[in-house]
Amino acid sequence: MFEFFPDNKSWSFTSLRLLAESYYGGGEFNECYRTLVRMKSGDPESWHREWLATAQSVEEMARREESSGHAQTAMKAYFRAANYYRNAEFFLPHTDERKLPTYKKSVECFRAAAKLHGSIEVVEVPFENTPMPGYFLRPAAQSEKPPVQIFMGGADSTAEELYFLASQEAVSRGMACIIVDGPGRGGMLRLKKVLARPDYEKPIGAIVDYLTRRGDVDKDRIALFGLSMGGYYVARAAAYEKRVKACVVHFGCYDVLSDIYEFYPPLRRQFQWLVGAQSEEETRKSLSRFTLRGSVERIECPLLILHGEDDLITDPKGAKRIYDEARCEKQFRFFKSGEPGSTHCGYDNHTEVFSCIHDWIRDKLAA
Repeated sequence: MFEFFPDNKSWSFTSLRLLAESYYGGGEFNECYRTLVRMKSGDPESWHREWLATAQSVEEMARREESSGHAQTAMKAYFRAANYYRNAEFFLPHTDERKLPTYKKSVECFRAAAKLHGSIEVVEVPFENTPMPGYFLRPAAQSEKPPVQIFMGGADSTAEELYFLASQEAVSRGMACIIVDGPGRGGMLRLKKVLARPDYEKPIGAIVDYLTRRGDVDKDRIALFGLSMGGYYVARAAAYEKRVKACVVHFGCYDVLSDIYEFYPPLRRQFQWLVGAQSEEETRKSLSRFTLRGSVERIECPLLILHGEDDLITDPKGAKRIYDEARCEKQFRFFKSGEPGSTHCGYDNHTEVFSCIHDWIRDKLAA
């Protein structure tokens, strides 16, 4: 894997993450490169400052082009600005007063782009006392109700970022796609203070209920796709939500405490925020409930698991354990060290990996 910051694995991976999302409109290589070379490795202030400057510059371009009637140019710039603002927020601690305003700018730019796009609907999914914010993506007009994919992100992703992580692959194959910030993610955490929870079959079940009520998708052809911690979420949901017809666990985990929290210490502060803990002891106690033990064997729908040997964030052993304990129709694709796709979430091989995933989903929903 190419590293912009050879002395800083976390910064290098986060840079690769954004560059990979550029394939789906979440950035542009030269804008990213000019931003990265202005930084001082390991200095979080320089990371925030430079990404914020780039985001503001690209947003200004978007507004200028929109006022000139250049909708396509403006839309693309708004999308890039949204992801640059997200990146500017990324390494700020949740206690930093700049984090929330920067996040809000990301959402503002994304929604400006969505309005110009025309096929991205801003939605709120009813759930308990707090609706979950997100987006519904429509495929091209067709004569019948399309199948639909529920796409869940990880511990530090947002619904807006997921648009640049293969949601468009679903739409291009005639599937609808819904991307939602559930408890402990994106707007639910930042704006509504709704914490992460282990029983994710409940929020995902609420999304299935919502899709069923919409009436414009095929309620009998619903798939789950989750990456990183989202892989845990969808596996947990597939175990109990029997209306789901296929499930993809992409670099997910079996046990959040051992497979992510202990495996990758840089995320410990993030997890403390996600569960609302005040200490490491409280965090560990809360995360001990985030496990597929006693659940994974309940999955009945076809299951696709992907993982890589060079994953520095999620322990590959967890993916193998999911595969070993699942009793349903299952497939495990494992990328060996050095093979394209072996880094966390396959960020070094999105063109192949996400195409294969969505071909598999389409085939299973067509069966």
